[in-house]
Amino acid sequence: MKTLNINAAEMTNNSVESNNVVMGNVEELTKVLKQEEKELQRLIKRNANEAVIAAQQNVVDSAKAKLEQAQEFENESNENIGNDFLTFSIVNEETGARTEQQKKIAFVKHNRPVNSKKVDGFIALIAANKYEKAFPIIVVEATKLIEAGYTVTGIKGRELTKEEAADYLVILDGQHRCTAFAKLVATGKYTETIPNVYMRDVENVGEYLVDINNVGSSWDKKDRLVVASLTSNDELFQNVAELLNEGFNPSTAMLIYTGKSLSDKQVNKALKGEEIALPKGAEINIERGNKFIYLCKAANMSVSFITKRYFIKDFNSYAKSTSEEQAFEALNKLKKLNYTEKDWKEVKEENDFIEILKEAMEA
Repeated sequence: MKTLNINAAEMTNNSVESNNVVMGNVEELTKVLKQEEKELQRLIKRNANEAVIAAQQNVVDSAKAKLEQAQEFENESNENIGNDFLTFSIVNEETGARTEQQKKIAFVKHNRPVNSKKVDGFIALIAANKYEKAFPIIVVEATKLIEAGYTVTGIKGRELTKEEAADYLVILDGQHRCTAFAKLVATGKYTETIPNVYMRDVENVGEYLVDINNVGSSWDKKDRLVVASLTSNDELFQNVAELLNEGFNPSTAMLIYTGKSLSDKQVNKALKGEEIALPKGAEINIERGNKFIYLCKAANMSVSFITKRYFIKDFNSYAKSTSEEQAFEALNKLKKLNYTEKDWKEVKEENDFIEILKEAMEA
């Protein structure tokens, strides 16, 4: 990838081009479009003034155009991201001198998840030339982390081998910003260097991530649980981290694997690498939890439903009132009911799923 030196006028033109394409988060824009379409239908049903209806139609058309542009950008960036080398401006902390290195982006497995809305926010800032270049980005050579025993993945999640690691820098702090840069590069909308990058030699990645982040305020429970899998190296936290990256919420993930939730105090102890005592009645059973998830998915239930706590709570209650064998037999028979997303949406409170399990046993 070639680094371009561009003048202020060219930077302005580049920003305009980017802003014409990068319009915002697809999920949020979809919600906006639906709201505006709903308002348009309301006005039509009320027989509102033609000028008012026409004005609202323009609002709908504008929202639709923004969504289409955002979707086009998202599709192109998702297809091409990770293919190109990015140019990093590496700062020598002793001399202040800066050198450029062309590398690809990598992450250490179980660092805090990347939030797409935050990424879109940085994309908007970068595209508008409003990104604060003083923000430091902390990286480490991918080869060193792999040699230290860490699992390193490319930006699309593929695990990297030691042989290919030389082409990668692992982002420890600045994941959202670097993902934003990578998306813009993938669509040809950014050709400059990534500024203010600092190279580190890190022995314990988990401890380092805890140290550089203000745990308890900038991190939510999901972030803390994921990073705990690095600091504790515990099978429970590693499996919970996998579920969180898949879209499960923290409380449900713990319920699935232990039958109980963990307090913030217990999670913080795990972050420090300390041994934790599970809540009374909790029992770690990874195999059981994974079996529950597998059979739910086999019954055409997506993660967005499985992560609702009353599914695992009802399953556990049913198993307690009958037996583990019968509960899993019922869960296995769920697929015979041919439930759809519409059907699962009707499960809105505890005990609803128990009735479905009973129905499955009779199927």
